[in-house]
Amino acid sequence: MRQPQYKYNPKTLRYERVRFSVWRFIGSFVSYAAFACLFFIALNMLQNAVIETDLEKSLRQENNDMTTYKASLTGELDLSTNLLKDLQHKETHLYQELFDAPAEKGIPSKASLPNTEDTKSLIELLQNRAAQIKEKSQTSNYIWSEYASVDKSDLPDLFNTPSAAPVAGITPDNLVSGFGVRINPFHKAKFHHDGIDLSFTKGTDVLATGNGVVYTLARYTNEGGIGNFIDIDHGNGIISRYAHLHDVNVNIGQKIKKGQKIGTVGNSGNSAAPHLHYEIIKDGKNVNPMFYMVEDLSTDMHNNLVIKSKTLNQSLD
Repeated sequence: MRQPQYKYNPKTLRYERVRFSVWRFIGSFVSYAAFACLFFIALNMLQNAVIETDLEKSLRQENNDMTTYKASLTGELDLSTNLLKDLQHKETHLYQELFDAPAEKGIPSKASLPNTEDTKSLIELLQNRAAQIKEKSQTSNYIWSEYASVDKSDLPDLFNTPSAAPVAGITPDNLVSGFGVRINPFHKAKFHHDGIDLSFTKGTDVLATGNGVVYTLARYTNEGGIGNFIDIDHGNGIISRYAHLHDVNVNIGQKIKKGQKIGTVGNSGNSAAPHLHYEIIKDGKNVNPMFYMVEDLSTDMHNNLVIKSKTLNQSLD
């Protein structure tokens, strides 16, 4: 049996027996319940802060891995974008230097990151970019392996091709007139200029632009025609012609090496001033010598020469 409780009453100065009170019971119950709830919440927070479950460890590690992976993907995407741009830049220069034509376009050279930071989007974009690089590299490799590769058997043709300049130290200032329709210096009418005119002082050395054999030469004392000239047969239907010479230092049938002196700049024949008239004849048809004259010239120098050669002006012959 529960023992009765007593409480001191200061008014009566006596200990009085405590009677049961509903309100006191409710207040006590609410207080204990509130304390228990607060204690449970505090204990749960302490547990979460100190103790980590296996699931939480797994999720935390996965989040860290995803963050690291995303940074790696972004770096690879930037690298692939730069690689693609570099491939296109190199391809453009190769096309311009070898074929004098703009490179084929079709694959975008600049990538834009997605607006979302969703890792899946980065992965898909990186996969697409990798596929583009692979396709571009396969196409370029095939083109250059088929059309720009060099085998040992190709070396004689390369040395024979008249790819050098016919006069050393050529600059755009020396190129007076280019290939195509020009103005005749004598009758001032338009005509087709079959070569290029290079202005140099009389007596400047004229050099063979490729290996070959002297096919034709002539020494004219009159003032008509192309004056003293030399034709060199380089094989494969290619002939180089050097006209309006002062001296001719070779003979018909003589084998010539690239860079060998064959004559000097002059003013012979129908010429308005000392210069070298230089032609390339392919399969019996005159072609633009600028397409061949690429050796020992920087890209900028060759581009400047090509631009200068397209000017419609007056030739010297």
